[in-house]
Amino acid sequence: MVLRRMKGMGIVGLMGLIGLMGPMGLIGLLLGSCDRRPLEVYYMDQARIVLHVDWMSQFGYHPNAMTVHLYDDTGRLCRSFSTNDVDSVPLSLSVGRYRMIVFNGDLDIFTSFGFEDVADFDLFRTVARENTRYRVRLWDRASRYTWEPDEVLGCAVDSFEVTEDMLDRQLKFVSYHQRNDAHGQTAIYRLDEVVHPLQTMIHVRVHVNGLQNMYGLEASLDGMADGCSMAQTWRNTTDCSVLYQKWGFYFDSDVSPHGWVDLDIATWGEPHGKELPEWRDSTDNVLRMNFTLRNDTTLYFEFNVGHLIEYRDPQRDPARLTPPDVLRHLYLEINREIPLLPDVLPDPDKETGAGFDAYVDPWDYGGEVDLGTF
Repeated sequence: MVLRRMKGMGIVGLMGLIGLMGPMGLIGLLLGSCDRRPLEVYYMDQARIVLHVDWMSQFGYHPNAMTVHLYDDTGRLCRSFSTNDVDSVPLSLSVGRYRMIVFNGDLDIFTSFGFEDVADFDLFRTVARENTRYRVRLWDRASRYTWEPDEVLGCAVDSFEVTEDMLDRQLKFVSYHQRNDAHGQTAIYRLDEVVHPLQTMIHVRVHVNGLQNMYGLEASLDGMADGCSMAQTWRNTTDCSVLYQKWGFYFDSDVSPHGWVDLDIATWGEPHGKELPEWRDSTDNVLRMNFTLRNDTTLYFEFNVGHLIEYRDPQRDPARLTPPDVLRHLYLEINREIPLLPDVLPDPDKETGAGFDAYVDPWDYGGEVDLGTF
């Protein structure tokens, strides 16, 4: 039986219908048309699949929403939707091979980056937005600043297949509002996926001789990726600079004039092909530091640190870069008595150490690091 939507018949059509059905039959038809029950539909030749997403094992919380992109075997986007049901989502799929990308939120909620080439599984990527709030400083003309990435969590399924024997071939009539529920003896197949972080935290820690003479510090780190591939979790090969302004600092002891400056910041990590230290040259990452001293003068330092950036918690197989556990925590430490800040008299109009909370060095990690030539 095929149901079609009936359009207006006009007077001639109505008189013809009365002649065929009689007056009583027409009245029954009109009365029955006022009973607006939910449209009943049926599904056949589709497999019922429930997608389960594990957010808790990696992060311990659930996002407010998630987005699912389904691609066919050629990598073309064939279905896309966002939902507040972040634990499990029912899917009805025809025979074929599919690829899938899942991430928290939707395409429009992130402010620090955007998405490009969404319709192609292999090209779909994030790209950091330019940080226009800060103009390039005189001491840092070579840098291209981007925003720190918002926390984006994602997973990519390279391929899964719906086969003929997975299909539900029995006609099952259900209401429109129950179309995603399981009915009868329908087989339900399950996809279990774990999300991973797509941004990388980096901790920078620099020992400073004469820390007591510092009033403020701005710094940048060049050579960081400006986004990542959503499918391979590779970082983009294009690079950018991240700007550091909110430094913490602490002295070696209560009476020492020397100490450390440090901070943690979110980045996209190293560009693809430079993830591991042995794949980088020292000049691939340049740390630029511009100190403001207590007498309101400035002092500039520049270090080539590409060979010094390492992973704080190396994985058992650091050469395996997907899933991206190995890309999570970068660590950069410069532990020599450089930079050297000269003794200066404080500017009477400045408060010494303004904007910093000093404390004694709590670290038990360290040792001399040879920076080499820079």
